[in-house]
Amino acid sequence: MTGPAFGKLLLEGAYVKIRRNTSVETLEDAEVYIHVKGYALARVTHLDIEHGALNGLIAGKGGFFTVKGVDGGGVLIILDKNLRVEVRHPLLIKVITPGMITRTWVGQKQDGIYVGFRREQVRALEEIARQVYGIEPA
Repeated sequence: MTGPAFGKLLLEGAYVKIRRNTSVETLEDAEVYIHVKGYALARVTHLDIEHGALNGLIAGKGGFFTVKGVDGGGVLIILDKNLRVEVRHPLLIKVITPGMITRTWVGQKQDGIYVGFRREQVRALEEIARQVYGIEPA
C-alpha cells in the first residue's frame, strides 16, 4: 500500500468488501483515503482504496466503470457483472447519494484502486477535505 501522506485524508472506520459471484471477502485492514489535489502528487482529488487484495482486479491502468451510491454512505464499484468492490463510510453519503449511479474512471494502483469521480463528486470530496480535515485543495 502507498499508505498515509500529507493531503491523503484517512476515512477512519471505513470498510471494504470484494463481492465475487456469491462470495464476499471483507478486507479487514484496507485503508480508504480522500486524496486531495495538489498533495502527494495528486493532479485531481480522488478516492484511494488501498489493500493488496485489490491488485489485478482491473486490467491495465483502468477504465470507466459504473459506481453506485449505497444506503448508509458508501459506493459500490461495479467492475463486471460478477465482481464488485463495496466501500462504506458515513462521509461518502455527501459524495454520492444512495441509489445514484454514475460512470467514472477507476484505476489500478500499487496495492489498490482509485476512483476519479466526476466534477460534482470531486467538489463534494474537496468540501469534506475543507470542513472535516481543514485541508484546502491546491
